[in-house]
Amino acid sequence: MARVPRIVGLLALVAALCVVETFAEQRRALPRRQPRPQGTTLPVVLSIEDSRAQFEGDLIVLIDAARADGSAQIAAIRALGRLERRDVIADLLPLLTQESTRAETANALAQALRGERLNGVPYGQHEQVVLDALLAAGASELLSKKATAMSAVARSIGRLPFSSAAQVKSAETFLRRLLETPFPPIDEPQIAAARALESLARLNRKSATLDEDTIYRLRLLARSSGPLRIDHRRNAMAALIASQGVDADTLRITLEDADVEVRRLAVISLGGAGSSLPEDDRVTHLLDALEDPAFMVRIEAVRGWARRATKTQGCRPLLEAIDDKNLHVALVTLDLLADQCTDDANVTNRLVSIAKTPGMTGSWLREAHALVSLARRAPDRAALPLATFAFHTNWHVRMYAARAAAILGRADVLLDLADDPDDNVVEAALPMLRKLLGAESDQAFVAALNRRNRTTGRTDVRPYQALRAAAIALEGAAPTPALAGALADALERVSTEQCETSRDTRLALLARLAELGSENQAAAVSPLLRDIDPLVATAAAGVLTRWTGKPAAADLPPLPTPVPPAESAIARSPAVLVEMEGGGKFEIHFNESAPLTRMRFLELVDAGYYDGTAFHRVVPNFVVQGGGPNSNEYCGACPFARDEVGLAMHTRGTIGVSTRGRDTGDMQIFINLVDNPRLDHDFTVFGRVCRAEDGGGMDTVDHIAEGDRMMRLTTITAERSCR
Repeated sequence: MARVPRIVGLLALVAALCVVETFAEQRRALPRRQPRPQGTTLPVVLSIEDSRAQFEGDLIVLIDAARADGSAQIAAIRALGRLERRDVIADLLPLLTQESTRAETANALAQALRGERLNGVPYGQHEQVVLDALLAAGASELLSKKATAMSAVARSIGRLPFSSAAQVKSAETFLRRLLETPFPPIDEPQIAAARALESLARLNRKSATLDEDTIYRLRLLARSSGPLRIDHRRNAMAALIASQGVDADTLRITLEDADVEVRRLAVISLGGAGSSLPEDDRVTHLLDALEDPAFMVRIEAVRGWARRATKTQGCRPLLEAIDDKNLHVALVTLDLLADQCTDDANVTNRLVSIAKTPGMTGSWLREAHALVSLARRAPDRAALPLATFAFHTNWHVRMYAARAAAILGRADVLLDLADDPDDNVVEAALPMLRKLLGAESDQAFVAALNRRNRTTGRTDVRPYQALRAAAIALEGAAPTPALAGALADALERVSTEQCETSRDTRLALLARLAELGSENQAAAVSPLLRDIDPLVATAAAGVLTRWTGKPAAADLPPLPTPVPPAESAIARSPAVLVEMEGGGKFEIHFNESAPLTRMRFLELVDAGYYDGTAFHRVVPNFVVQGGGPNSNEYCGACPFARDEVGLAMHTRGTIGVSTRGRDTGDMQIFINLVDNPRLDHDFTVFGRVCRAEDGGGMDTVDHIAEGDRMMRLTTITAERSCR
């Protein structure tokens, strides 16, 4: 019997290899270049990955390194998967038979399937071949009772882009079997199976539903007890929510779970449209959850009450939640009260009492959120405080004033704020200003398009978000020389900076220039045919073709080849101490699967790039995001960061890089406040929040509010394990 697993794996591999030649013949054409002379060392593999393997020779190096038994093998397998190209599947499949490479190969195959379909390969064939190979690899480990790569295989199976309901059912059958199979003394395969079933249910909701047997198994796991089974319960509960399989008994038990994450998930289910409890029971449990000792649970209880109970039970619990000792609970409540119990004068009066002008220093968030909710709920009561908010010394307060003014249709206030010194305020003011005033706001838009960079500390603050907002808001405007000239000047000015993370801004400027400009602005557009960004170059060609009626084409230069990193830089893996301006600290410890991101992050830390930057985005029970020089989504470090998605999961406390599409990382960071499985394999995970020697850690992160700043980031020796 010892030979059975090997035989099963080989039979599946033979079946898969029957179509390998077909796949190989469909290799995407790449510019030819000889393989790099340095060989298949780890620095060379990382530099090729960083340049997106733009030459045929680069791809050959990665394939050779993946086949070689050396220090670069795992990095090469990861790199091939991260290319998201189906033509590398044939090169990856044989590596599933090797125990040492099976985990990374399984993940790489799932990632490669995200690539475009290849001509000549029948629909669904790639998916079927990869599924069969992964199922065989999983069966081999099941039979041998080894868990070397089982977790990776299971999670890869759960997230495949299936082409048929039958494939989904094959995957589900295997994952259910895995749930039932013990792997003493470790439980990781079952935990991975539950997480994989969450992916399977969420990604295939329209084409298939989980069987009752699978739902039954997940319910058993969700109800299980004991400290060693926390991850089982969390992932099983998440899978049940994704599959709409939470029954009344499971809900009652999980609402009393000792684990905060399990209770949070239970309250999400409780407040959802498909709650399995009668209304009276639901109300009772929501009231209990509003008193939960964990603020994460109370946040979901507030949301659930607003969704499911206010129409019949009123808003008194929400009024009480405004005074919650946790700021995030209070802010979520203030936001929800914009359109809850609209006839209740007590709610309106309470918002009026909170929406007072904040002091020149100190907290402003409760007041600002109350103002915006009041503007939606009782516009006449919001007019008076708006006047003082709009001229506050804190730009955050003025930004919220712009949001309130947009709701109230106050063009006079928006016109003033459109000329604000802070780009974030301008971005908030421009869209509604255009809707209200139309062509009368042209002058304000010309001024916004003429905004220039400014220097703060060691960093250039670029007004990309204001320029982008102006360009988008001008859609449908009547063409004028002033608008066309301002758009062209802004495009030329930003393009000169050669900043890759200006992509979204430049695409918006090009789109509007195509509409409002003419050949008179060709001098600003023509050079972009050879731009560093292929999307910008392609868009520029479209603009010139539209203007002239003659075909124009992008003439893309090859991306510069990154210099292979030094061995010392690759090996360097300290911890980073983050000290918050208002007190509190935490450490960042790195994982080994994202070396390019780690090296880039450490370079920026050493340069003081993050010192003084804020967390501008705070979404309770999701993420906090920050680290950009202009406190917004559109101003980050110039070179794009290469995505290094892999086996690392977005669990609570992990740290990722924000992007706006594949390989567009701007080196702003986000921290997962809860487990976020829907972010897996889309965003890089490069580290984890840990406690500093004198405390902090996630306790500090949990209390980060919008606008809180990182005073200083310093590298320290990582001498202890992450806590």
